[in-house]
Amino acid sequence: MRTRLLVILSVAALLGLYAGMNAAQAFPAHPLAALAGSVLFVALFIGWQIAYRKAALPENSWAARAISWATSIGMGAWATFLILSAMAAAAGFLLSPLLRGLVFSRVLPEAALAVAVVLAFLGLGQAVRGPRVVEVPIAVPGLAPGLRGLRIAQISDLHAGNTIERGYVESIVRRVQELKPDLIAVTGDLADGTVAQIVRRVEPLSRLHAPLGVYYVTGNHEYYWNAPEWVQKARELGFTPLLNASRILERGGARLFIAGVPDDFGGAFIPGHKPDMAKAAAGGESCDFRILLAHRPGAALAAERAGFDLQLSGHTHGGQFFPASLFIGLFHRYARGLARRGRLQIYVNPGTGYWGPAHRFAVPAEITLLTLSEA
Repeated sequence: MRTRLLVILSVAALLGLYAGMNAAQAFPAHPLAALAGSVLFVALFIGWQIAYRKAALPENSWAARAISWATSIGMGAWATFLILSAMAAAAGFLLSPLLRGLVFSRVLPEAALAVAVVLAFLGLGQAVRGPRVVEVPIAVPGLAPGLRGLRIAQISDLHAGNTIERGYVESIVRRVQELKPDLIAVTGDLADGTVAQIVRRVEPLSRLHAPLGVYYVTGNHEYYWNAPEWVQKARELGFTPLLNASRILERGGARLFIAGVPDDFGGAFIPGHKPDMAKAAAGGESCDFRILLAHRPGAALAAERAGFDLQLSGHTHGGQFFPASLFIGLFHRYARGLARRGRLQIYVNPGTGYWGPAHRFAVPAEITLLTLSEA
């Protein structure tokens, strides 16, 4: 864990230096100030994350909220500028040397900075508005009559804490319940903070209910904040954790199998939390339809082999905001929306909340409503 933290801090420092060098080109009259400002901002962001982890300020104090919002909004602009700067650099290399020196050194850095600020504030507006409801039909050949019309509400990557406050969570609960789902799936990254820190923010989730139950699997962020406590809290909220475990449900005479695996990071923190697809799938062979909850969509290869029909995942955030969304497919084969791998259908929710920057420009947060039908 300490080595991973050092790597993350080193990468953040290098990115801050790179962004600062590009900012210096946008402010030719004060290049050192622009460079120092970028590096200082990254240092302050990291410092605040460390202070947040150590609960240096009361979670609901005005100071903690002000710092959280300021760093989150600033990180949105900074991250967007970083990506646009890299894209501008690539564009600059495609120009002739003469045009490269004229355009890249003057126009592109300034344009990248201006566009980054605009996109960050537009993305902030989308973030605070909360998730939209996306209805997704799942057509299944030979679907048992009793499962036709089954409605599954999925939320993922809520990341309660920092700037995801109680009111945001309450609005999600209200909107999910208005959908009248038969089953609710929560596919990880429920919160960012310890249970003691942000328990009030997640309390509204206890009002989630569905006739067939509310099922939950861990994401990677649970393991950064004491996963056993969060799993226990999920139980107290009325969720059924599925950690290499399953349940058989009945609807209209049909048998529905739902299983889940912990996040891939689980085994590095807790030996019993290493994903075990065979264990999760055991007992589902005689069921009419089999659903897997797995935080990371990369579980699809093993899920297909294990005979699942539908996998619900999150983790990728769909890139969370443009232009990061242009590149998320380089890191995840299944990055957003519905895909298929053989008999397995995979749905990747782009996140019901957000992490880090309060920024969701062109990649809105989502509550997914999946409805089964006969193909």
